[in-house]
Amino acid sequence: MLVSDIPRAELARRLRREGLHLVTGAFTTHLRIELPHLVDEFAQMYSDFPLDEPQAIDDFTVRLASPSLLRTYFRQQAQSWVDGVDMMEPMQLDHAYPMLESSLNMAVAIGDFVPMVVHSAVLERDGRALLMPAPSGSGKSTLCAALAWRGWRLLSDEMAVFCEETGGLRSNPRPVSLKNRSVDVIAGREPQACFSRVYRGTNKGDVAYMKPPIEAVTRAQEIAAPGLLIAPVFRPGSPPVVLSLERAAAFRWLVDNSTNYSSKLRTGFNLLTGFVERCALYSLTYSNLDEAIETIDRLHRELAPLPPH
Repeated sequence: MLVSDIPRAELARRLRREGLHLVTGAFTTHLRIELPHLVDEFAQMYSDFPLDEPQAIDDFTVRLASPSLLRTYFRQQAQSWVDGVDMMEPMQLDHAYPMLESSLNMAVAIGDFVPMVVHSAVLERDGRALLMPAPSGSGKSTLCAALAWRGWRLLSDEMAVFCEETGGLRSNPRPVSLKNRSVDVIAGREPQACFSRVYRGTNKGDVAYMKPPIEAVTRAQEIAAPGLLIAPVFRPGSPPVVLSLERAAAFRWLVDNSTNYSSKLRTGFNLLTGFVERCALYSLTYSNLDEAIETIDRLHRELAPLPPH
């Protein structure tokens, strides 16, 4: 069953009472939403996503509601709870959807039993993963959103989830977060893309969310083999500049962007060293999206073919 298979009134009732078990690929979240206006925003962005029915085991629980009965009616606010803990300050009711997305990210970041995770955009082509680890402000989400409509399958704009059995990357596609000018840039390029409304004045500026392409959701259980690791740097006016990365530098880049490397001990070390040994490693400075995409496509074509199964 998909989210879109549930009639609107029934969806609101279930989210308010027993909740839904939402499958986003690598993770299943027990989600409850007790804010009526948020039901439609959730349904728009997650219509193509499957539900875990009959219920198996949830990785996390996320609940959004008013912080108190008073805030239900006066100076309305939204509050989220991740595994029963209120991890964020209450927000104005109009920012409830960004709070939902932040809560889903936070659930992974603080989870005790999640696999190795690196803050990174991840896409796949021809079975090979493209990993773009970078801090906020580097343009990775904008570049990721553009690539997702140019022959690359979106795995995530936010997190690389490593498969401990294969050393590859698991998929966890969710709506892509775009900030400030990036919203208009992608909307102007991609007529197929579906966007949320723009949430003005969040703690990250003006934010909108791009619904993931349907292929990203239907193929969310496919693991991608290591292929490219590219550290992107957006620099206004710069031509595309590609530099090879030393393995030690690429390893440090992954560690610096990991949310749970320190808790993974030898498993984490082996995963990340194995990954950089199997990848082509580059940094990419760019200013023009089309030039960046052309450069990444060329680097992908230069990869050695995957061995036959």
